[in-house]
Amino acid sequence: MKLPGVAFHPVDSSLIPEDTKKLPRASRRLMDILLKGSTESLDKCSQSWSLDFRLSPKSFEGASGDSSRVSSTTFERTMLSSPFDHNAYASGTGEITQLPSSIVFRSIGYKSLALDGFSEMGVPFDERRGIIQNDGDGRVHREVRTPDGAMTYGNYPGLYCAGWVKRGPTGVIASTMTDAFDTADAIAQDWGSQAQFLREDTGTAMPSGWEGVKSEIGSASATIVQWKEWHKIDKAERERGRAAGKEREKFTDTADMLAVVG
Repeated sequence: MKLPGVAFHPVDSSLIPEDTKKLPRASRRLMDILLKGSTESLDKCSQSWSLDFRLSPKSFEGASGDSSRVSSTTFERTMLSSPFDHNAYASGTGEITQLPSSIVFRSIGYKSLALDGFSEMGVPFDERRGIIQNDGDGRVHREVRTPDGAMTYGNYPGLYCAGWVKRGPTGVIASTMTDAFDTADAIAQDWGSQAQFLREDTGTAMPSGWEGVKSEIGSASATIVQWKEWHKIDKAERERGRAAGKEREKFTDTADMLAVVG
């Protein structure tokens, strides 16, 4: 926003909430930056940039006389079912627009897949959106039949999700990190309120949690890294990084990492 001689085109106001003060801190700061705009004005700058949303690419047009070089991109405008809902979906409007494009970067995204056993456990997975059904705070849902035989959703005791499998492939590292904090808060809240966890829900075939993991890999070979031991790994990685002139050099081999713990 502060590039000298470069102006920013205002964003579509319909995509900005009327009251940004009600947003979480990170989202509020982002919205305020977009609303404030650049320090340069459009009428005084020969260069400008914009953020254009709700456009679905349809085709690339080659340059005149040189089809190996792109000259423009054709888009179909889309509309959101609900602009401020994370679960919103986009649909085409039939309106076509073309933008000059001398260079194009493709970002194909990512889609989570269901794990084997989800169906047997009764964990609903949305194949279209690539997410595990959850309450928004990371508590995984499961299918529950009511006394009258109808199917509904209830929380799956002790089962949680975070990141893109929780809310779809949106956001960057910071938003994914914040999302993980929200799920961790839900776990802590449930533990503090003595909510049911894995195996405590009698009458159903519940997973056995960490005890099940140990039984599968053999308790003799099971290695548990405690918090104080993680600090040793963290310290070692930072020391390795300083030797290489950077903040951290991560271990890429599990045996090397556990050797630090001893």
